[in-house]
Amino acid sequence: MIVHHPYRSLTALQGTFSLTAEESNLAWSIVNDHYMTDLPLFYAPHTIAIMAILLALVLRPNATGIQSASGSSASNIASAAQAALTSAGQAKGGTPERQGGRTKVQKLASWLAESTIDVEAIVDCTQEMISFYEAQEHYNEKLTREQINRFIKARGLDK
Repeated sequence: MIVHHPYRSLTALQGTFSLTAEESNLAWSIVNDHYMTDLPLFYAPHTIAIMAILLALVLRPNATGIQSASGSSASNIASAAQAALTSAGQAKGGTPERQGGRTKVQKLASWLAESTIDVEAIVDCTQEMISFYEAQEHYNEKLTREQINRFIKARGLDK
């Protein structure tokens, strides 16, 4: 089986959306995290790269004081994404995130509207990653190991 990686698409799109080093690193981390899901089997690499850029732009700490994905709860990520997309249409002033009178999120939205990329697939990928981060937040490795060890001992498989 051949799985194509979204890193090339991510690198190519960094210049298009004028991503900062911090945003690029966050998007790269999101791409790394997506390998712990089944997304690479179902979606094209460019779709995953755009999803990573979208999440990086929405979750960047310097934009609205939102923490990065590794430190936020999934519900905070979802509400932050909604707030950023809502405020993208209302953004005013000369903030550093603005590019030619538009925020980066607005620029991404315009770019997506003009492209032939499947927006529904990007939404599905985004929801899958938010669900993944929520599951990771509730995962307790110590508790899981204890439960597995109890199961093994109860079945007598430890001999």
